[in-house]
Amino acid sequence: MASALSKATIESNVGRLEQKSELDRSPPSSTWACLLRFQQSLSNPVPMFGFDLAKGPPILILNVLFMFVLSELKQAGHIDWGITSVGHNFAGMIVSFLVVSRINTALGRYALCRSNIGKMYRESRELTQTMLVISRQMKNTDRQAKEWRNEMAYRTLCLLRTSVAVVLYNSRKIPAWEVPELTGPELEYVTPKVDWRRHAQSNVSVRSDSMRVPLRVAYLLRESICSQGDRLKHPMPVPKELKLMGSVDSFLNGYYGMREFMTTPVPFPLIQMTRTIVLLYIFTIPFVLLMIPHCATIFMLTYGFMGLELVSIELDDPFGDDDNDFDVLAYARVVFEDT
Repeated sequence: MASALSKATIESNVGRLEQKSELDRSPPSSTWACLLRFQQSLSNPVPMFGFDLAKGPPILILNVLFMFVLSELKQAGHIDWGITSVGHNFAGMIVSFLVVSRINTALGRYALCRSNIGKMYRESRELTQTMLVISRQMKNTDRQAKEWRNEMAYRTLCLLRTSVAVVLYNSRKIPAWEVPELTGPELEYVTPKVDWRRHAQSNVSVRSDSMRVPLRVAYLLRESICSQGDRLKHPMPVPKELKLMGSVDSFLNGYYGMREFMTTPVPFPLIQMTRTIVLLYIFTIPFVLLMIPHCATIFMLTYGFMGLELVSIELDDPFGDDDNDFDVLAYARVVFEDT
């Protein structure tokens, strides 16, 4: 890594970086410039929004209008399509069970996803802060020690940034090796090459290559940890070095959890059965309530069942650009500021 720059040089580099676009990948002149570049590229946090029923009103209005038409036909004496409520009551039990199961599945996946993301953020902070405290406690204050700490901090943030890129790949289609913060030897090392695929046993895709990038960054980070014995004037004892390694292991544990989330979709038969039966159920409610037509009752029942199904759809994939998705880039910026 390049040597540390003076304060004036760093300010000059930051000024140039502010004028560059986010997609500009020209290599910075120092590790500090790489670190400072994170702040320009990561987005600001946005507030979470309430549930959006953008897809709900058409179904609500359609079902209420359907009830109104059936009532008018009955009052005009043309036809009476009312049915008994006995079978519908039993169907309501099945629908309720499916909707509750669907919600529980979505909430479980949502909570697991948030736990894994939180583990990645936490370990990024812990690794950087622990490395700084221990190295300074060992009286490593020379330039070479500072370069080692800068390299450790930069590669830690690269590990977090490339992991976030993997999580957001389905919505943004940006491979992890194309994030603007990744430069220099780290970029060269993680960029896919032909020799990666020589012994591939399955079809290789951009997504699968992108998922390997954080693993290769983690390898570089582990190399940096192990190099402290040669680069620090007063090396850390083995237990301290193992503690840093443990933070990398814990981070990757969260990353593997996210990979499991992204590669294991909700079972399609469960989604298919739930949506089909819910739609059939709510559109047969007007036939059951035709004896005592009440549009408000139709509205509330339709709102309840379809609302829960739409909530499940929102929770199924909490990553992307929707209002209720996790703003993982904003959270990553908080980690950067903490480190």
